[in-house]
Amino acid sequence: MASRERLYELWMLYCNKKDPDYLKLWLDSFVSSYEQFLDVDFETLPTRVDDVPPGISLLPDNILQVLRLQLLQCVQKMSDGLEEQQQALSLLLVKFFIILCRNLANVEEIGMCSYINHVITMTTLYIQQLKSKTKEKEVADQTPIEEFVRHALAFCESLYDPYRNWRQRIAGPSDPETNYKMQGLEY
Repeated sequence: MASRERLYELWMLYCNKKDPDYLKLWLDSFVSSYEQFLDVDFETLPTRVDDVPPGISLLPDNILQVLRLQLLQCVQKMSDGLEEQQQALSLLLVKFFIILCRNLANVEEIGMCSYINHVITMTTLYIQQLKSKTKEKEVADQTPIEEFVRHALAFCESLYDPYRNWRQRIAGPSDPETNYKMQGLEY
C-alpha cells in the first residue's frame, strides 16, 4: 500500500514538472492502495469492505480537473486508436473514479461532472472495436478492451446503484439476515 507521503511526493513531482508519467505513477499508487474497492466480478455478490476510500476533500486540490482533462484527451485520441499507454491510463482513470464512488459522500460530485459521459463514449468506441475485429486480431487485442468495459460497467454501478441492489437481486434470493448484513444493517 502506498503511503500518504508517497502519494503526496508523486503529486508534487507532477505539479512541479508537469510530467504525465508522475501523474500515472500517482494514479497507479492510489489505485493500488485502494484495490479492495474494485469489485468488478459481476458473477458474485458484492463484498462489503468496512474501510471507506478517501473523500474528495482529502485529495489534492485540483485533482479532479487534471483527471477530467486526461480523460478528455483519451476520448479525443480514441478516434486515431489509443496507444497501449493511453489504454492503461484510461483504465487507471476509471478505476480511480470507481474507488472514489465507493465513498458515498463522493458520488454526487463525481456524478455531476462529465466523467461518466467520457467513460460511456470510450466504452461505446471500444465495443465498436470489439465488434469489428477480425478473428486473428480478436485474441491478441481483446483483453485490455474487455477489462476497460468491465470497469466502466462497475463505474456506472458505483454511480447509479452505490448499494449494489441490482447485483444482489440478480444473484438470487438469500435469507433476510444475509441481505441486511450486506447492507450494513442489524437483523
